[in-house]
Amino acid sequence: MHCFPCGARIKRNAPYYTCGTGDTRHLFCVSCFSQSRGCTIEVEGQNLSKAWFQKKRNDEETQEGWVNCETCDCWQHQICALFNDIDYDAKQAYTCPYCYCDEVRRGLRVPSPQSAVLGASDLPRTLLSDHIEERLFKRLKLERQARASQKRCSFDEVAGAEGLVVRVVSSVDKKVEVKPRFLETYQEDNYPSEFPYKSKAVLLFQKIEGVDVCLFGMYVQEFGAECALPNQRRVYLSYLDSVKYFRPGIIAATGEALRTFVYHEILIGYLEYCKQRGFTSCYIWARPPLEGEDNMFYCRPKIQKTKSDKLREWCLAMLRKATKEEIVVELTNLHDQFFITTGECKAKVTASRLPYFVGYYWPGAAEDMINQLCQEEDDRKLQEKGEAKEIIRKRALRAAGHTELSGIASKDVMLMQKLGETIYPLKEDFIMVHLQYSCSHCRSLISSGKRWACHQCRSFYICDKCYSAEQELEERERHPSNSRDTHELHPVDVVGVPEETKDGDGILESKFFDTRQAFLSLCQGNHYQYDTLRRAKHSSMMVLYHLHNPTAKFNRYL
Repeated sequence: MHCFPCGARIKRNAPYYTCGTGDTRHLFCVSCFSQSRGCTIEVEGQNLSKAWFQKKRNDEETQEGWVNCETCDCWQHQICALFNDIDYDAKQAYTCPYCYCDEVRRGLRVPSPQSAVLGASDLPRTLLSDHIEERLFKRLKLERQARASQKRCSFDEVAGAEGLVVRVVSSVDKKVEVKPRFLETYQEDNYPSEFPYKSKAVLLFQKIEGVDVCLFGMYVQEFGAECALPNQRRVYLSYLDSVKYFRPGIIAATGEALRTFVYHEILIGYLEYCKQRGFTSCYIWARPPLEGEDNMFYCRPKIQKTKSDKLREWCLAMLRKATKEEIVVELTNLHDQFFITTGECKAKVTASRLPYFVGYYWPGAAEDMINQLCQEEDDRKLQEKGEAKEIIRKRALRAAGHTELSGIASKDVMLMQKLGETIYPLKEDFIMVHLQYSCSHCRSLISSGKRWACHQCRSFYICDKCYSAEQELEERERHPSNSRDTHELHPVDVVGVPEETKDGDGILESKFFDTRQAFLSLCQGNHYQYDTLRRAKHSSMMVLYHLHNPTAKFNRYL
């Protein structure tokens, strides 16, 4: 059960308020019901009297729907029978699978063609899905050959993953609006008020026992070359989820579960595709859902619990593979990249350099911190009655790259200090993936011109702009810093990075999949659950039905 206004899950044995029945039933958690002032409460534009609501406890046992076969007069669970109640015509008699097969054997019925029911492979293909599938199938073939060699048997004698389909089910243009307090604070820096991006949803299906089952999904945000800094050419992997029904459940030649191998290859294929299109970095927040919440798949198996450290290591294992293939050139984290300056880094430590994504941790935290700083400033002004005091030491400002003690600069430093203190304990969870080399001076990602590399130092690169500035310095002030030696920098042409990041795929709109919450709400409102394989089969069947029939009716909770 889920609260209608806030969407929060009403836990087992928890109290709640309800009004109406069937499709007009409204559910409210105790918090939302209590916060509503007056004698009425607004629901879908209507004011309902609070007296109409009953207080209940979520302790009822929900019975599954049944369907009766008119041939053998037996009853079956609708989920077990893969019954589509949306597409069902009440005037047409229902025949269970057993009777259907028996009638086919006796010649009383002609089997329906395979094309009669549209499946995962019938969903539209895109350049991205083709790229991921091509890579995945090639890597699976190599893995199967390696497993056969290990066991000293033929290729056909070892089990392989069959019936896999990767599809992009949503690809839409969106904009993220910068929160008002943050925008007000950095308006002097000409900080953009919004960032355009393309949101994509990618799903993996596998045909299990003749039924397409959705096993893996991810949502990504792509900020292209046309987007302003600091989001330009960045990708944010916003949501990632899976359920453990992959077949076969065996260990791959690499020593990991075969399903892990497949999921890793999908992500590596996506990073490879992004790099080929000219994106320079990808951000991953390794954050598992809180207890009682779901990322994408509603009501996952109870035994499938993911801790933050395990999810982080899972992502890092995937990225280490991508590094070996030179798809990823460097791994770091949000804190080390933007909050500290070490060695020869000359980048300014400021929040205006942080990438601004939808659902990312720091934008919301920064807005709350700025509100708090503003409130503290107002309180201090009242208390001091106009007496000016320096709060930030000049040394701290200089270390952060500021030269003046203006109000904006002070607030920026305080904000970065607070953000840094909050992020530092969890910094390993905020993974930053470099698809292109980063300048060791200005920390910008080098996507054009030349990359000036020092062969004597490991991982030292600077861009054309920083190289020009370096040549204007005295010889003793050049790289390497704090050393009497001077290392020679060699130019390397940056090749393979296109000016435009747009792909050839068109817009794929879906009211059910354009956002992660829309997909989750569809599943919650219609009880499309993934806690068991039989439910996952039925839920996936209904998900595919909605994808192939976008105008079909849906639950009002969406």
